[in-house]
Amino acid sequence: MAKRLFLLHVGPDHVDVSAMTEALALGGVRVPVADAEAYEHAGVEILRSHKAAGLRRKEVEGAWASLCRRARKARSDCFVSVPALFGATPEQAALALDELAGFRVVLVVTSGFACEPPAAWTSLVEEGRTHVLPARLTDEQLAAQVARIALIEEEARLDKRLAKVSKRRRQADRRLAA
Repeated sequence: MAKRLFLLHVGPDHVDVSAMTEALALGGVRVPVADAEAYEHAGVEILRSHKAAGLRRKEVEGAWASLCRRARKARSDCFVSVPALFGATPEQAALALDELAGFRVVLVVTSGFACEPPAAWTSLVEEGRTHVLPARLTDEQLAAQVARIALIEEEARLDKRLAKVSKRRRQADRRLAA
């Protein structure tokens, strides 16, 4: 079974994920059902910044794991936006990615082209799976870009699968001819 995509947005700007669901559906991408507070708590938990946010550790514990479980239950490609993770350290990024075992993680960064994407993330995400988009995109524009990225990833997966099937077919034809 092919791994599902987990499109993780870590851009510095906040986006309204609830307004993006229709446009994301065009690319076969879902948003895990959770309120905005759950997304914020997930970022606070990974960054260990609960004291700065005025929260107790107990209030944010398990928020990221819960979000990842909801993505698994969606049984399709998922888009999650946690802009606070833009400033994560390599250890924090690794902690977040540990929970995403079984997904193909695609990093979407909306920092624009003025600054580099966060090295903590780009060093951990597979080569070619980091997409830097212009800053200040509207929610609809970002959703369209994310859907486009998901379709590109699906096309690459299907091309790879087609190459394997073609190779097997040639091998079977050679055996039959012999």
